[in-house]
Amino acid sequence: MIENILQNLDAGILLIDTDHRIQWMNDRAREWLGPAQTGVRRACYRTRKYSEIFCMTCPIGRTIDFGTPVNYDFTFNDNGKSRTFNISGIPVRDKDGNISMVMELLVDVSNKDIEKKNREELMAQIEKMAAIGQLAAGVAHELNTPLGTISIISQELKSILRESSINKKIKNDIGMYLNDMNGEIKRCMTIIGDLLSFSRGGISELFLTEIDINELLSLTIDFIRNKGGVPKGITLSKNLSSSIPRIKTDTEKFRQVFFNVFKNAVEAVSDREKGRIDVSTVLDGQYIKVIINDNGCGISGENLKKVFDPFFTTKPVGKGTGIGLFVSYSIMRNIKGDISIESTPGKGTAVSLLLPIDGS
Repeated sequence: MIENILQNLDAGILLIDTDHRIQWMNDRAREWLGPAQTGVRRACYRTRKYSEIFCMTCPIGRTIDFGTPVNYDFTFNDNGKSRTFNISGIPVRDKDGNISMVMELLVDVSNKDIEKKNREELMAQIEKMAAIGQLAAGVAHELNTPLGTISIISQELKSILRESSINKKIKNDIGMYLNDMNGEIKRCMTIIGDLLSFSRGGISELFLTEIDINELLSLTIDFIRNKGGVPKGITLSKNLSSSIPRIKTDTEKFRQVFFNVFKNAVEAVSDREKGRIDVSTVLDGQYIKVIINDNGCGISGENLKKVFDPFFTTKPVGKGTGIGLFVSYSIMRNIKGDISIESTPGKGTAVSLLLPIDGS
């Protein structure tokens, strides 16, 4: 099915390995570029107009070497007719994160200045997000080590405190401060985990296990409630359908998404006099739909369009990084599901998580 779609696109598509050999191309690419033998190293397009020296500055080579998406225009004569193509090179990574191929997309943009501008802006945004992703990964890795050290030190201090003979009140006060420290360390670790997920676009190897979604939701909600994650005064209700079948999915990844969405719902109703959160499950065709409904402040129509954008947040400084929903969206697509949000300002928000019944 996917190959049929690619064949019928009004664009040329090629898959090129790290040795510049064409592994696959669709019919449109063959029509525009002429027949090319699969598995044979191809020459740079620009050698058709200039000389072999241009291969020394091949844009696709930058994608292969550095994993950076590239975009450029090239014009050459095709049977006496001048033709301009917009060419994009997008890195394809294997499960270990290494560049295995480059997908090359060719679009005929002859005399299409407006479309060309839009593509340039899109590619600039892709390159910008790729750079931010690399920065996020670097920062996350750099912070992991000192935070781990601080966590070990705090645990050592707790052990020393238990064995000390200092005043009981002072001991309790110090113990409380150490508990707060550990809480903040865990919060930082969660943010670092989100940053790493963002840098990978939420895509990673899946570990599928058979689970009962209703049981997983109940256990997660109870865990959050028992850890004091739900302030007093907030009403929680569960309406979990008994007809939900067991499914195969990545349990930890889905739990991460549900935890993040549920936490957002708690924050949305925390200032309400009668805050309420309802969690329900229903069958929706070939999917299980998990709905987290709150009666919080809601989201404006303008902001609702941006909620899945990385680093967008309406929360005060220090209360959110703006990558939680972006990571959640990426994870849901990675496990072949989906996430959608409906909201009315002043009345509340409903987040729907769709999981395929056949998730294998």
